[in-house]
Amino acid sequence: MELALSAIGSFFGGGAGAGAAAGAGAAASAGAGLFGTGITATQVLSGVAGVASVLGSMAATNAKADQLEMQAQDADRAAVDEATKGYQRTTNLKRELAKALGDNDVRFAAAGIDLSSGIAADNRQKLEERASQEISIDRADTDARVAIQKARAAGYRRVAGSTRRSGLLSAVGSGVSTGISLAG
Repeated sequence: MELALSAIGSFFGGGAGAGAAAGAGAAASAGAGLFGTGITATQVLSGVAGVASVLGSMAATNAKADQLEMQAQDADRAAVDEATKGYQRTTNLKRELAKALGDNDVRFAAAGIDLSSGIAADNRQKLEERASQEISIDRADTDARVAIQKARAAGYRRVAGSTRRSGLLSAVGSGVSTGISLAG
């Protein structure tokens, strides 16, 4: 402490007189406390260290919560991506159905078979039913994948909120502990 005060004294116009004055000031402050308040430099440094610890803890907690929020945003984007892919698959299935129906109609018409009844109509109905079933299954799968991604996003947001709250409580507890140790 005396060394620090003498260094400060020599910086502001230094010399032996400033060093002696700093030494005398240090001796006086050791007995009377900082600025005559009864607070020692050690207590001030402990308080500063406690505040720095609280702020560091809050920054780390917020960084972790921000990371969880980014993961939630990623999960939201994945849900949108899944929905888009589902629409694309449905569109492709409908295109395949239209192509199969067209091929079916061409084949039966080339054979001279009436397209509005009989085997041609039955084949058309079966193709439509199969395509409808595949589309329904794909939509259900897509809805499930989207719901999973949305649930993941909500879970990440819940954990981020809990992380922020627990970090705040921890910081308050650390601040109170520092305050108690300084008071006692």
